[in-house]
Amino acid sequence: MDNRYRSILVIEDNDGDFVLIEDYLIEAFKTIQINRHHTFGDYIKNQKSDIKHDLILLDLHLPDSSGSELIHKILESNPPVPVIILTGYADLSLAKDSLKLGIDDFLIKDETTPGMLHKSIEFALSRSLYIKQIQTQNEKLKNIAWTQSHVVRAPLSRIMGIVNFIESDEQQPDELSFWLKQLKSSANEMDAIVKKITSEAQAIQLKKDE
Repeated sequence: MDNRYRSILVIEDNDGDFVLIEDYLIEAFKTIQINRHHTFGDYIKNQKSDIKHDLILLDLHLPDSSGSELIHKILESNPPVPVIILTGYADLSLAKDSLKLGIDDFLIKDETTPGMLHKSIEFALSRSLYIKQIQTQNEKLKNIAWTQSHVVRAPLSRIMGIVNFIESDEQQPDELSFWLKQLKSSANEMDAIVKKITSEAQAIQLKKDE
């Protein structure tokens, strides 16, 4: 039995199937909260007010929607957690195709056991966490790239301008000290920016290696 706490939303209209899945979840997880909606409409209606769930178990045939229509609807609702489909042999082909669309996994009701349900849930949660980590890292890399292409330009432009001015011999001898101080200031600014970029890149690499 898994000791980790899980909160699962089951969208299932059949009472018998729900009781069976509920028993399997209780057997697989020591501490679990199970909530239920009977229809897709109930899910949409309560989506914002529902407690935070870790995962959704979705019956593929609900009173108000079923099959491929239901799959597209649940994905269009942009659920913030993984979705596992519960279905029968008749919809096996559709269930397999749903994985290509964004559904995390599917289970054949007649073959499902507590162990299989537990394994499917933990796999879907691990995959979802990994994807979120990749997305976070990509966002940080975008910010680093933006810093490189924009923030670095300001001190670099000043340095180039000062160097060009000094090379032009247009400045007075007593002005040279002033421009050298400006040059040093801009160089220090750019050095700090480069160090920050390096630090952020190393932090991303460390998280990736963990």
